[in-house]
Amino acid sequence: LTEQIAILEARIEELEKPTQLRTTLPCLNLSDHHLGNSSGRTGSTVTHPSPSLCSALKFRSVHNFLHHGSQFGFFLHIQNFREAAMGHHGHGLAAGLLDVVYLWAVHLSGSEDFAAHEPNYLSRALRMAADALSGTHYNTVLHAIQAEVLLSHYFLRNTRFLEGKYHLSAAVSLVVSSGLHRIRSADVYAIRGPLGPAFHSLSQPGNTVEECERINAFWTVLTLNNCWTTADGSPSNISYTMPDARIDTPWPLDMTATDLQALPDSSIGTVTKFLANVPDGVMSEAALHAKAAILFQQASRLASHYCPNIMNNEELNQFYHSFKSIDTLIEGFKLCIPMIQPHSTREMLVVHSLVHVATIQLHNPFVVEIDTSRLRVLGSARAIMANLVQAAVNEFVYIDPIMGVRRPMCTQFLSLTAMNSITDFVDGHLPSIHN
Repeated sequence: LTEQIAILEARIEELEKPTQLRTTLPCLNLSDHHLGNSSGRTGSTVTHPSPSLCSALKFRSVHNFLHHGSQFGFFLHIQNFREAAMGHHGHGLAAGLLDVVYLWAVHLSGSEDFAAHEPNYLSRALRMAADALSGTHYNTVLHAIQAEVLLSHYFLRNTRFLEGKYHLSAAVSLVVSSGLHRIRSADVYAIRGPLGPAFHSLSQPGNTVEECERINAFWTVLTLNNCWTTADGSPSNISYTMPDARIDTPWPLDMTATDLQALPDSSIGTVTKFLANVPDGVMSEAALHAKAAILFQQASRLASHYCPNIMNNEELNQFYHSFKSIDTLIEGFKLCIPMIQPHSTREMLVVHSLVHVATIQLHNPFVVEIDTSRLRVLGSARAIMANLVQAAVNEFVYIDPIMGVRRPMCTQFLSLTAMNSITDFVDGHLPSIHN
């Protein structure tokens, strides 16, 4: 609550400042043809005109963003989104989403002219996103979730963590209240709990692509939550142990996959089964990313609770039991994921980094006193460095901002063994990737 008050006070102060919009704003177009043909609100349009890039640069800017969008939480079907953004799709886009995409397009453009006006695009995106749920677009909720995820990534990337966590919290609230954690649930009574009535805010998906978008929306938000609340040690916005928050939604598929029909008929306890080391055979990059983020969170949380001086024997025994379970799960996961190759994607590099940092976090309390833990930590740190050498990092341009948080962990442990050459590699190469 304190964080939210601080964020709101900052936003009020920002909005009270006079906005200095020049009439020569680069490529500014106040028409709303990209969102619909009517000036009134209908089921597929918005009422307010939206600033956009000029026609000559619109396609290029959106294309550039979509090329890197997966690193910043974009989970919608790319081709469908592109057609809607270009005005080639009858339904268009819900209010606010395209404004956030244009903000990202300006942010990633590398143009000094655009950069000078980035605050104006940000203000517009925030205003439109705040009113997103008042629209009547058939995909209002899903597009609002996408906008909140992109805004959260934007602020986190720019080290505005309070605002980033505010939009993360908004995204979590939307996915849970919309029932996206219970998609294809085998529990026929799932919607009868305290959260049940809100589940009806979403109509049935029109096709498999739309359902996969909803599934990916949930897992994208969960992964973002797990990474960033763990990174700063704040409480998670989602609990796996609460009955009403049990996750039944099946693991996500890659939206670029040719076969989106591989969804199970029903699903229940997806995360619970994973943590119990029950094989599921799902190996999509999106699923591996979600699983790695869960392991990162679970290992970090468990290690933070280790206080041998105040824990009784029962608590210590429970800790060691949990430690062994998560350690076994992490090591087994490492063996299952594809090795990093020169052609490996950015997503796979993030997956490998997450799971190795999970090992570092888990064994950190014992790294000084126990040789086995120290070797595990150093082995994982070396593996992260080796993966950076193996992968074509210079071709990535942008990568998930969470990578910037994990780098100090690796260099810290490597410095313990005076591995200056590898530490120099990290300092010299990672800044070339924009995180």
